[in-house]
Amino acid sequence: MMQLFLYTSTLISSLIFIQMNHPLAMGLMLLIQTLQICLLTGLMAKSFWFSYILFLIFLGGMLVLFIYVTSLASNEMFSLSMKLTTICVMATAILMLISVFMDKSSTTCFMQNLEMQPFN
Repeated sequence: MMQLFLYTSTLISSLIFIQMNHPLAMGLMLLIQTLQICLLTGLMAKSFWFSYILFLIFLGGMLVLFIYVTSLASNEMFSLSMKLTTICVMATAILMLISVFMDKSSTTCFMQNLEMQPFN
């Protein structure tokens, strides 16, 4: 279930990355995608040492890229697009709803809790 959530959130963040304009926002999205890929790799391998090393190496590269980008684009204003924010929130909400309803154990537990509550 966690892998499905990470796969879907990686896909959503990849689609959002295409819409980014500011270099710092692109760097942040790239860092988020790296974290998601490292989590997926760790869950698949059942050991997080490789993911940890991969993340540290990538983080070092991102620090160099951050210094380069801030020297080039230091005067650009950073603003969030309302359209992009709305799409991100909607996609996350839909993803959460789908993950809750696909998990049979949480649905069964929720239904049992509803049956046990007395109505007054």
